[in-house]
Amino acid sequence: MVDGSAVRKGTVLRGAAGGAIAFALGYLLTWILAGTRVANVTANELLGGAIPDWNALVWVFYDAHFVGTRTPEVFGPDGFFLGGGDLVDTVSLLGVESLYLVPVIVLAVGGAVVATRADTSVPRDGAMVGATLAVGYFAAVFLGLFPATHSGIAPSPLRALVIAGIVYPIVFGAIGGGLAGLYRQRVAGRTRGHFDGTGTTANDE
Repeated sequence: MVDGSAVRKGTVLRGAAGGAIAFALGYLLTWILAGTRVANVTANELLGGAIPDWNALVWVFYDAHFVGTRTPEVFGPDGFFLGGGDLVDTVSLLGVESLYLVPVIVLAVGGAVVATRADTSVPRDGAMVGATLAVGYFAAVFLGLFPATHSGIAPSPLRALVIAGIVYPIVFGAIGGGLAGLYRQRVAGRTRGHFDGTGTTANDE
């Protein structure tokens, strides 16, 4: 078990680094899996103009967390509201629903890695350590909102911070960390059971 508390300063720092890395890997996987489709859409100006591929991919990655991309509001000369301001799910728009699994996988794996590095040996401690991914992931989500805005199109800020920045890393980081702790607990239990069954160890002989 983690000495004293599962969440120590060093553990939180590892979790923060793990969260930032998970965000970067998630974006990279999004580029690999959806980059071609996004390039086709931006080339045809279906999203309203010359939008850089990397910019549109940020929207897609955020939408893989069910955030939604908000379109700009359009007003007429007399100030009459013409439309816009709606949330668009770019993942469904592109037909790449498999991307919904990307943040789940990278966060669960990240949670398992930081829990293993913290030497957790029970599910509860593993889950607590895995949830520390939220520190780095939230920071990355927050910082990513600034370059993500283009021509009035951007991920919904509140949904991005709450859903992508807090809920996702806490839930799936904790699941990954908890599973890592459970695995180590069972391995330790089998090892103890083996020694108990034989009644001797190499030091006893």
